[in-house]
Amino acid sequence: MHSMNHAVESDFDRVYEIFKLHREWFPHVRTDKLKRQIERKQLIIENDVVITYKYYKVKTKIGKEVQALPNDCILHQIVAKKPGTASAVLQKFFKYTKRKVFLSVRRDNNIASKFYLKNDMRLVGEHNWAKNGVKDALPGDVYLYDKNVEITMETK
Repeated sequence: MHSMNHAVESDFDRVYEIFKLHREWFPHVRTDKLKRQIERKQLIIENDVVITYKYYKVKTKIGKEVQALPNDCILHQIVAKKPGTASAVLQKFFKYTKRKVFLSVRRDNNIASKFYLKNDMRLVGEHNWAKNGVKDALPGDVYLYDKNVEITMETK
């Protein structure tokens, strides 16, 4: 059985410091939200890599055309203190969760997009966020990890 190190209250400062290293990509992360995720056991910290996630309770549309089902996982954030450390934790998370894992990422975050493809995720749709009240101001992509779908070099 695969287990992950879910954060506890005393991990908060370390978690927040890791997010602060990457404010460019995570300007929206709030301390109260992180504390709630810790309380709800929806925040993992392992080897200075943080993953925030939850499981959908109802069928949920992600972006324009992607449909997640109840019990599918949405990975909200993955962030690492040091480059090169997140892949092993993400692969362990995939084994731990044992279900489809969706995430959305800003399209201009090329490093993250390459990281997801390298880690057996595939691009399955588009997502747009509003910025300053302007709909579709931040274009993004939706990725999926599904252990039941073989990823080939052609799809990467």
